[in-house]
Amino acid sequence: MKSLGTRLALVISSVLLCLMFAANLWLERQLTEAIYEEERAQAESHAKTLLASLQTLMLNGQGTLAREWLDRMHGTAGIVDIKVLRRNGQEAFSDLATVEQVNQYLNIPRFQREANPPHDPSPPPMEIFQRALKGEFVVDRKPDSMTVMMPIPVKTECLACHGYDDEPLRGILKLTLSSEAAEARLQSMRNNLWVISTLMVAVLGIAMWTALRFSVLRPISALRDAIVRVGGGERNTKLPVLHKDELGEVATVFNRMQDDLQAYETRIRAVTDNVLDAIITIDERGMIESVNPAVEKIFDYAPYELLGQNVSMLMPEPYRSMHDEYLGNYLRTGNARIIGGRRELVGMRKDGSILPIDIAVTEMNVAGSRRFIGIIRDITERKEQMAALEYQALHDALTSLPNRTLLSDRLCQAILRTQREGTQLALVLTDLDRFKEINDTLGHQNGDLILQQVAQRLRNALRESDTIARLGGDEFAILLPTADLALSTQIVRKLMAALEDPFMIEGQALHVAASFGIALYPDHGVDEDALMRHADVAMYIAKRASLGYAIYDPAKDQHSLRNLELMGDLRAAIDSGDLILFYQPKVNLATGKAIGVEALVRWRHPRHGLMFPDSFIPLAEQIGLINPLTYWVVKEALRQCQVWHEKGIMLSVAVNLSARNLLDIQFPFHIDAVFSGACKQANRLTLEITETAVMVDPARALAALLSLREMGVKLSIDDFGTGYSSLSYLKQLPVNELKIDKSFVLGMAVDDNDSVIVRSTIDLAHNIGLAVVAEGVEDKATYDLLARLGCDVAQGYYISRPIPAEEFERWLLESDWGLE
Repeated sequence: MKSLGTRLALVISSVLLCLMFAANLWLERQLTEAIYEEERAQAESHAKTLLASLQTLMLNGQGTLAREWLDRMHGTAGIVDIKVLRRNGQEAFSDLATVEQVNQYLNIPRFQREANPPHDPSPPPMEIFQRALKGEFVVDRKPDSMTVMMPIPVKTECLACHGYDDEPLRGILKLTLSSEAAEARLQSMRNNLWVISTLMVAVLGIAMWTALRFSVLRPISALRDAIVRVGGGERNTKLPVLHKDELGEVATVFNRMQDDLQAYETRIRAVTDNVLDAIITIDERGMIESVNPAVEKIFDYAPYELLGQNVSMLMPEPYRSMHDEYLGNYLRTGNARIIGGRRELVGMRKDGSILPIDIAVTEMNVAGSRRFIGIIRDITERKEQMAALEYQALHDALTSLPNRTLLSDRLCQAILRTQREGTQLALVLTDLDRFKEINDTLGHQNGDLILQQVAQRLRNALRESDTIARLGGDEFAILLPTADLALSTQIVRKLMAALEDPFMIEGQALHVAASFGIALYPDHGVDEDALMRHADVAMYIAKRASLGYAIYDPAKDQHSLRNLELMGDLRAAIDSGDLILFYQPKVNLATGKAIGVEALVRWRHPRHGLMFPDSFIPLAEQIGLINPLTYWVVKEALRQCQVWHEKGIMLSVAVNLSARNLLDIQFPFHIDAVFSGACKQANRLTLEITETAVMVDPARALAALLSLREMGVKLSIDDFGTGYSSLSYLKQLPVNELKIDKSFVLGMAVDDNDSVIVRSTIDLAHNIGLAVVAEGVEDKATYDLLARLGCDVAQGYYISRPIPAEEFERWLLESDWGLE
């Protein structure tokens, strides 16, 4: 039954029939009981009337008259049987026992009659008879008759003849009446009840069906038709709101949903039509069902050219021929390489050109069938940008040569290849002689031009398989794969010859020379660090001896054995926890209280004992470990600073930097990363740099210092007064304080020249807004003199030597300096 109306009609009819059946049964029962009760009352009244007539006959005549009257009553007026029963259940007037007892009681033969046989010799039902003997009016109903038994009480007027019997009850009047007339009337009423009920059910059913038809089914049919039209794609379908009832609310909600759906589809269409990404929908066969306008911009196909076509037409080989097999395999197994994620692939335009794309494919189920939605983005520009960024990350901006990172990668690859092939390679380091004089004389702009020309000449003098990289400043590295000692020496001489011709700068001919250091694999090292370190040693030997070039010779490395041992140990010490920080307090001269500390690294060497920085910092710079070492010191110092802050010891901490730290363009980023895991307050950290470190490459150093200053890190010029060009360059540096070198502070109390230098430095710093720290304060006289000169902070053995963190906390509690 697909019709809702038919189902409702059947349901309503069934319910009404059930209700009618239950109601009729109840009414029939009630009517039957009412009619039966009426018959009983009539039977009781009839019995009383007959009993009164019988008693009258008994008083005015003899028992013969009563017996005759009872005989006449049989079969008349619906009477089936009527009789008088004695207390023993026998029928009265059937023998002469009563007459004889009455005559005997009267002592005269007053009454005479003949005996007659009983009408029904069978005994009455004992149960109802006994109840009647107890004075109860009893009714016994049978399907075709009703029998009543009425007790016959003894009356006063009866005692004249029956005084011999003192029982209160003379007998029982048994009256049996026919029930045929009552049953006929009851059946007629039943028939009428069922006919009327059936008519009422029919009328109610028709009325309810009509009401449902026009009030419910018709609006529901309209809603069904509207939903079917909406499912077919029609978006302007609306329902009339006829009444403000539930169906009216449904129509209102449906119309509102239609409006919302239209607005939503409009927004979705606007989004899909305006996004830069191509959106393609395909079915399970890979056929394109829909595309957005961006598809044409990316692939140059008009939408009508794609609809109904296999999506593989947008793919180059081998993806085109593999697509259908891949899709079929996914539908069978559910194993996906693309669906549900993002991948970078290639696509093919209408003209056959290939473009890089980023594609994300998702799956949806529509009406029991699968659809796949692909979102495609043209990443040509991004690839070009990444290539440019990768080139910038791996090449020097000034000379376009590979940088240290790319050189490191190529050197590692060359070492692996050399190991497989059993050949040799050479690493050459070089820097220009007296290049700083060129910068100072002609300026950094012309110095950069010299570096560009040097890079070009060196590049032209090398083989295609060789790599030349700029490490920073005027330092270059040259990788010579498959080169032995003879070949590498030959190439280096060729490079030296390429630099012999003068360089023309602003019409001036400049002669530039360079020193070269050669290290061979595997003779001088089997890894990148060893080769770089030994080539650097050879280069400085050549520079010091003005040899032009030198080959690494362990015998000429004055610290080679011990340094090699320490070089290997230092790398492990940074990771294993053999390093420790000592802290030297810095005291505010105005208050005499500690305001900060300088963190100084020590090395607890397992064989050489506690080693001071002078023993291993130069090694760290030489072997390229100065940056990891500095990061460790900064991280550990900030960690200890955070621990002190949690204890209420609010101090700043200072850390020394190397020149190589400032030449590393990644150094500020590494420091910023340290803050994420240590003390979050960057202004608690002060980084101390020397004038010499700044002047190695002022431009790069300034960029690094500016980045650090933007993070909130404080900067200090350490060993001020021992460098060069300090005053001319000082005003450009984003520093917070000057730290006067201890060589001036140690003798200022007894040497007026040192005192004047310190006083001038303090005044200079204060005039340009910088604080002044004096290190090397070893006696009270120097401390007091610095206070009088207006120095801000003092540091030295007079206050405290560098001590471990635990001892420093005790010093704060026990000394007179304490905290501010």
